[in-house]
Amino acid sequence: MKKLWIVPTLAAAAIAAGCGSKPPQGQGQGQGQGAGWQTCTDQQGRVVDERQCDGRANGYRPGLFHWYYYPYGGRPYPIGYGVPLGGSYSNEPRQGAPTPSLVPGGAGAGGARTGVVRGGFGSTGSGTAAGS
Repeated sequence: MKKLWIVPTLAAAAIAAGCGSKPPQGQGQGQGQGAGWQTCTDQQGRVVDERQCDGRANGYRPGLFHWYYYPYGGRPYPIGYGVPLGGSYSNEPRQGAPTPSLVPGGAGAGGARTGVVRGGFGSTGSGTAAGS
């Protein structure tokens, strides 16, 4: 019975620490990146190669592909993924918003991993004992 004083103390500490408070305005949801991003999507909202949205590219078909701008930060999604809710579509790219080819390590960047990954078990996965 004498430990009941701790409950109001803990509640006051949680309130003072900001438990339940709203984040400051202007801060993106995503992964703390702040600024939004844009990518090219098809009619079902799946990410496609950016060249599909480029009117100067061979095979460009107007109306089938659109730019999708997501204002809440994070990284652009890889090709084939559906885009998150909360963004907006347009026929022209938004000036100043990064695209997958401009984001370091993004889905279209040269540093992105491609191909098949093999292994992972070292010499123990070869079917023989590691010391043999």
